[in-house]
Amino acid sequence: MKRFAFAALAALTLSACANSALTVETPNRSDYRASTARVERDPEMIVAVDTENLTYTQRQLEDALFSGDAPLFQRGEGLTVRYRYVGFDEGSRVGRYLTAGLTGGSQVTLEVDFIGPDGDVLSTVRGEGSVRAGLFGGSNKSGIDKAVKKVAEYAATQYR
Repeated sequence: MKRFAFAALAALTLSACANSALTVETPNRSDYRASTARVERDPEMIVAVDTENLTYTQRQLEDALFSGDAPLFQRGEGLTVRYRYVGFDEGSRVGRYLTAGLTGGSQVTLEVDFIGPDGDVLSTVRGEGSVRAGLFGGSNKSGIDKAVKKVAEYAATQYR
């Protein structure tokens, strides 16, 4: 029993405490379904985000949509998944580490337009991810991962 308690405590302290949510800004009212898609960054970014995190976001979105045993879509010109950050606060990893998540939290808000082949925006969603704690402070990338997962789940239910 003591080993189990120790293992559970170790796992909890080593992992980042991350949360996520999805907000549907404009719901999908179309019957459009796609077998192909492409991911693009909106050139009109609302908040400043460094190149490393933009590259990471692009890669994570592509992995979520195009990879795995049963990818959601094939790469192609069907559905356009256009993303931009409307909120991006990396927080402080050191702050999360030193205060067990009481300060330094990371919060990201990824807004995504799903655009049909005719150029019409079919729906808009916001995937949010936050990181509060972890033994090593947790990475803001855990928040990006959570936001991307929510967006991919929405794409699967609405456009596949």
